[in-house]
Formats: sequence, C-alpha cells, structure tokens
Amino acid sequence: MPNSPFVDPEREKPRFKPLKAMRHMRALIADKEDTEQVFHIIESLGGRSLLKDLERFSKTEKGQKRLQERRYLAPILDGMREELRDYPEGTVGRAYADFMDREGLTAMGLVEESEKFRRGQPQYDDTLQWYAHRLRDTHDMYHILSGYGRDALGEDALLAFTYSQNKGPGVMFISYMGARQIRKEAPRSARIMDVMREGKRNGAAAA
Repeated sequence: MPNSPFVDPEREKPRFKPLKAMRHMRALIADKEDTEQVFHIIESLGGRSLLKDLERFSKTEKGQKRLQERRYLAPILDGMREELRDYPEGTVGRAYADFMDREGLTAMGLVEESEKFRRGQPQYDDTLQWYAHRLRDTHDMYHILSGYGRDALGEDALLAFTYSQNKGPGVMFISYMGARQIRKEAPRSARIMDVMREGKRNGAAAA
C-alpha cells in the first residue's frame, strides 16, 4: 500500500481476490445471517477503495473534526440507548433506538461479527482501521436514514446505497449478486434489480 499518514507501514498491500470473494458469496447466499462472510468479501475485493474513501473524508470539514476526535461509535451508541429512547418522536436518535429495539440488535453485536473475521489476522491501530470501524458501526444508522429494512431486499438496496456513498467494489458485488439471488426466489413480476439500482441512485443523491 502506498505511503500514507493514515496507514500503518507494516500493513500488507491489499490484493484483489475474486475467487475468494465468490467462495464467501456462496456461503453468504446459503445463510444470509452469516454476517462474517460480508467482511471476507469486502476484504477480498476492496483494493485501495477504503483508503481513497478515507482520503476524501479527511478533506471535508466534518471529516477533519471526526479524525481529531477519533471516537469509536459502537460503545457510544449502545451506551446511549436508554437516553435515545426518551428523544421525541421523529428524531434520528429515537428512530435509531426504536429500530435497534425492534430488531433485537446492538452496535457491539456487529463488532463481534467483524472480530470473528479478524481473528488470527495481523491487528493494526491505524486511522484506516478506525475508518473501517466507523463505516461498520454506522450501518444500522443507515437503515433508518435510508428507509431500507433488514429483510433481504432491504439489506441489498442499502448495500447499493452504501456503495454510492463510499465506492467500495466489494459492497456493490454483494448487492448485485444478492439481487440476482433474490430475483430467483421472487415472483417474476417483482422488479428486484430496479430496487437495487434505486438504492444506488439514492446513495449518489444523498449528501
């Protein structure tokens, strides 16, 4: 990986591994709740996309502020759950708390899934890893901001939305392959691929 102030110099250069991605995609299709497979696919196809996204983020005023704070969101979001339940109806905080309660989720639950993927791998405490964690920890927040649910089609559309925000090819690969799989199981009249494309357009249009 090229020299960057955001990257531990000991990190290996990321490689593009499509065959590995396909293997993990098949496992994900077999069990869509096996979230660990998502991290394998993104890692296999990511290349330099995460670093490029971080560099874009770092050039914005809000991005610079977040980088200075360098806070980890998952424990904050879980720790604020009780407080967020008391927010007024219609606020993002209340909608997030209601969503997480309804779905039986915690922010740390997704962290635990990603840690399964990282087990046995070299560990880095660089800015690139912090940014990867931030993208992971905002996933459920994106559900309420985009309006897409946690059913298979909702998750697929949200991945397409996320791709347009962050330009991760692994994310778009999962969305496209997931839409193809859903189309096989849906009524012939269902416009599954259009839903995926809508998510991509919405992500591009969102600030």
